[in-house]
Amino acid sequence: MVVVFDIGNTNIHVGVYRGKTLGRHLVFPTKSRLPNAKIKRILTDKKLRGAAIASVVPSVTKQIVNLCTKYGVSVVVVSSKIDCGITYAYRDPSTLGADRIAAVTGALARFRRDAIVVDAGTAITIDVVLSGGEYLGGVILPGMHMLSEIMHIRTAQLPEVVVRKPRNLAGRSTEECIQSGIFNGTMMMVGGFIKELKKQYGSDFFCVSTGGSGALLARHIKDIQKYDADLGMYGALAIYYRYA
Repeated sequence: MVVVFDIGNTNIHVGVYRGKTLGRHLVFPTKSRLPNAKIKRILTDKKLRGAAIASVVPSVTKQIVNLCTKYGVSVVVVSSKIDCGITYAYRDPSTLGADRIAAVTGALARFRRDAIVVDAGTAITIDVVLSGGEYLGGVILPGMHMLSEIMHIRTAQLPEVVVRKPRNLAGRSTEECIQSGIFNGTMMMVGGFIKELKKQYGSDFFCVSTGGSGALLARHIKDIQKYDADLGMYGALAIYYRYA
């Protein structure tokens, strides 16, 4: 049994795997206090072999590592500084987020194909990786909820809206106009990037989405062939097993 902590800017996902199968799955807000009692029960389970962490929030990473140390659990922290089975065509791999490393590793482990990985969370990342493990680079976009929040904060009169697909492409109220810009604009941007990346690197790339808005993107962008909810956690698990 291995526990994986996928720590994002909005939520922390905790997955308990038996072999390569996800069993228990907990989700709680990153900004809330850690549920130490629940984490303690997992970390003190006699069947637990170890832990893996893929995090973009260093302060929370430190807390989880300290808990693992406290309860004697060996832990692997995903980063470009350890051997994740990937080579990087990136000017400074140390600046590449652990979430992106875990997601492309998950895609390689699950699908064993050249892949384009769309991780739609607080931000949207689109990453390109070859089946042999060469990470080629990617794209970072603001997520839909971030766009709604920023437009409200940075303007005097625009409201913060619920992100959803409006009835018409051309909105008939300020709210609908914002919704169309955010929703349809995001679908067009992500879909456009996928098409252009396939033109550049090859049309046979398998495209998979993950993250909080990943299922929504998969429903509306034809070039996304699959939604995989625990892709990042599975990638962190695969990295853990390289050291187990």
